[in-house]
Amino acid sequence: MAREIKFSLVYRDMWQSSGKYQPRVDQLVRIAPVIVQMGCFDRIETNGGAFEQVNLMYGENPNKAVRAWTKEFNKAGIQTHMLERALNGLRMYGVPKDVRQLMCKVKKAQGVDIMRSFCGLNDYRNLELSVKYAKEAGMISQAALSITHSPVHTVEYYMGIVDKVVEYGADEIALKDMAGVGRPATLGRLVSEIKKKYPHIKVQYHGHTGPGLSMASTLEVAKAGADVIDCAVPEVIAVGGMPLLPSLVDGVEDTDDAGHVGQLGHAGNGERRVDTVAELFERIEPVVVGGIDGIGEDVPTGAEIELLFRAYGVIEGKAEVVVDNFSFEIERL
Repeated sequence: MAREIKFSLVYRDMWQSSGKYQPRVDQLVRIAPVIVQMGCFDRIETNGGAFEQVNLMYGENPNKAVRAWTKEFNKAGIQTHMLERALNGLRMYGVPKDVRQLMCKVKKAQGVDIMRSFCGLNDYRNLELSVKYAKEAGMISQAALSITHSPVHTVEYYMGIVDKVVEYGADEIALKDMAGVGRPATLGRLVSEIKKKYPHIKVQYHGHTGPGLSMASTLEVAKAGADVIDCAVPEVIAVGGMPLLPSLVDGVEDTDDAGHVGQLGHAGNGERRVDTVAELFERIEPVVVGGIDGIGEDVPTGAEIELLFRAYGVIEGKAEVVVDNFSFEIERL
């Protein structure tokens, strides 16, 4: 029997990495039923990264936004996931342990199922409490490997991290190739080693398209045993985002382990649902929050958002509101 390869629509990063845009909550709740109707996705990345910070920048309450945005997916049984930065939580600098612990409880209450945690330094010690707090809150803990390419970053190097986060209790492993520089053959070997040593651990691949390697990497990790592939839809994404869903379907549909991918979303009339995305997907006018001259692609998107926060004093101006919102959420747990 063929193995299933599932897709996650990285809706949060799809916008963020395509020009630092983000829809408002009133737009998100309009598109959520359409995404469900497409029937292509087992998971949706709904928030984390810069999502909550951008909410604050244009005056929205991130707690209300996440709760409203995840509601339709929760009803449909589609898993939601978010990104957090280990010791930094949702910020670019250190967050107290109790706030990180509280964040997991709050996000679980808001409808987020999976916590993807990463440390840009690949220091597994920074992920220990992320795993612990996510599982305490009833979330699925997905520990991420920050993928890059160098003589140091070998399959053995990454397996050393995998061993530790599995020891901590992580439920899943993400290969987070946020610059798209991971080499396809190496990523394939890494997935193969993870599945060989820990067959019960799900592996999810997240690869950006910038350098042009992500499609080849996707095929390699799929053949090696990856369970979930992060993707985008062509009506939104531009340079720098994730592989496009129609391309992924075409790329893996004739592999031995494609599972339901080859027949993904076939309607009764034989037309593939992925080919009707343009008709189903409502165009959303984004809110533009980027545009600092001299930064460009040298700074990760989330870091650029953080610089904007500091430049406009939003952190100081909104700090009290954030505390009040957390208190409000705790009362509802």
